[in-house]
Amino acid sequence: MPARFTRWVLGVGFLLASFAFAPAAQAQAKGSYQFLQMTTIESIVPGGMGRSRVMFTPEWKGTKESTMENLFSLTGINLGNVHSNEELIVRYLNEITADGWELYQTTPLTQTIQGTGGQSQQGIFLTRYLFRKAK
Repeated sequence: MPARFTRWVLGVGFLLASFAFAPAAQAQAKGSYQFLQMTTIESIVPGGMGRSRVMFTPEWKGTKESTMENLFSLTGINLGNVHSNEELIVRYLNEITADGWELYQTTPLTQTIQGTGGQSQQGIFLTRYLFRKAK
């Protein structure tokens, strides 16, 4: 009798679990997601000559590109600008997720250009945030 009851409980549990995950599996199987990509590009160029941006593909809420502060000024790394950029990125992440988008994947990339003597004089930090939302 106990083995029969155990099988029954396991069977019911399995059945309930399969129904709980069915909508997500169906949506994923059909590929019925729309995607949004936010890319942050922070340039590393001495003297504040770099250009840092946030770009959206496709355009998000009328924004295709937004300007961020340069990481460096004439005196070196500008921590105020770093903080300002972090606040902007977090604000966008909060707004996008509040709009129903799920952060699906994040890809960090860096590119440095070697100067004379093997020293890195400039480059970029690029981060891609891929969001998805069920259609």
